[in-house]
Amino acid sequence: MESHNLPIDRESETKVIPIRRILDSSSSGKISHQRPKRGFDGPISGRMWEKVTELNSAYPDTFNWQIYDDIASRYEQQPRGGVVFKTTFKLINHHTSCTQCHYALELDTYGRGCIHDCTYCYAKELLLGRGFWNRPMPFPVDLAELRKQFHRAFETDEQSKWSDLLRRRVPIRIGCMSDSFMWMDYKYKVTLETLKMLRFYKYPYIIATRSDLAAHDDYIAAMDPELASVQFSLTGTNETYTRIVEPGAPSLKRRLVALKKLAEAGFWTTARLNPLFPTFPDGYFTDPQSVTTRFGSLANAPRFPLFEIDKLDEFIEDLVNHKVPTLMPGFVRLSTFAIRAISKSCNLDFGSFFKPEYCKKSDDRHYSDSEIAYYYKLIQDKCARRGIRFTTCYIGNGEKDYYQYQDLWTNKTDCCDALGNVPRFATTSQSIDWNTRFQFATNKTLATAALEQEKLHKVKYKHILEKYHTKDTSRPGLTTALKSTSRTSAPTQKGELK
Repeated sequence: MESHNLPIDRESETKVIPIRRILDSSSSGKISHQRPKRGFDGPISGRMWEKVTELNSAYPDTFNWQIYDDIASRYEQQPRGGVVFKTTFKLINHHTSCTQCHYALELDTYGRGCIHDCTYCYAKELLLGRGFWNRPMPFPVDLAELRKQFHRAFETDEQSKWSDLLRRRVPIRIGCMSDSFMWMDYKYKVTLETLKMLRFYKYPYIIATRSDLAAHDDYIAAMDPELASVQFSLTGTNETYTRIVEPGAPSLKRRLVALKKLAEAGFWTTARLNPLFPTFPDGYFTDPQSVTTRFGSLANAPRFPLFEIDKLDEFIEDLVNHKVPTLMPGFVRLSTFAIRAISKSCNLDFGSFFKPEYCKKSDDRHYSDSEIAYYYKLIQDKCARRGIRFTTCYIGNGEKDYYQYQDLWTNKTDCCDALGNVPRFATTSQSIDWNTRFQFATNKTLATAALEQEKLHKVKYKHILEKYHTKDTSRPGLTTALKSTSRTSAPTQKGELK
């Protein structure tokens, strides 16, 4: 089935009540509203309902808290860890692999698994080792705790672990260790309620998903184009292979249709070619002798047709036809666990695609800089010819990749191309100082190493920083590059906000 959408009813759309107006309407300066005449008394819903009603919040609560009890009732013996995912926010830019991530404040509305079950997923490998992956299913986040954190930040003067970051409205990334838009949410509506909450508090966010549920009418009605950037991962161009490596995810066709629908609703969208799986072994384009040495000749080199580089023009044309303004590739980097899983599911030796010198026993496998640059430059050139904006994601390939491909970015200030294109995006996680990052680091030694690494790279890539990140005093918080790379200077896309 290619469509799950219901007719949209704009009249029933949740109305946002500005907090300031509520406060001003009360002579005492305190929030005043009529308590909802409903309640929940289940073993889990009762505790959550008590927590949210004690907030005395202006947020219009219509959520069915009973869903937590319903999930728990499915199991005679409760799953290890329970049926509530306890982790709300995470800040990850204290880690060596994420210090330059622009959207490092993360939120997963489901945890301990993902029904998309992608063969290459790093979260799958991590949680399988701990006995948590889909055992027996992904579980919804503690929505009452999430409500409490937003209430504290925006309806009180109280301090909490997250209140300072939230009050600064550092954009949140939704969907990190699991996809928050799995179709199971159409039943449980935890992500849907989160979107309503973000809209109520006028909080900016980026969605990272593989699911067309994000374009369902109910979800579009809960979102605001001024707050949201929506990114869809399109791992390849070959539907057959996509179904093999992403067995539980919606088809590429459905994702493209969803991108178009969101664009026509006024949302800034991005196609993430991430991870980008190369079609041929490392060196095929930039070091053919190494390929000949390993396989006898270029003609004998194996081919992995998940992303078919010789069909790049067709792929770019699909993006144009589906009104996608930005393409963001991020080259694959795989553990031996993921390589074995892909090799088995696709019936090929994917480990042979990597040069032996990049196959150290303890490290993840990655491609050479020259081959990565070849793919990026080719894709960027094709995008430029068709009016598609281009950027790259460096996560997984080392901080050097953040710097060395910025010449190719359309938006020099933001690798996710949201800043300057989504009206309520005024900052990124790059604005979070290291003192704050250390507060959220569980391993201070690794955080210190990350800080020292960042210092070294800022010296090494000083020319990039000076070229693209010169402060513009006339626009505090932004840079001179932002003026020339926002959506106003991009080729106009039909359906794009003006």
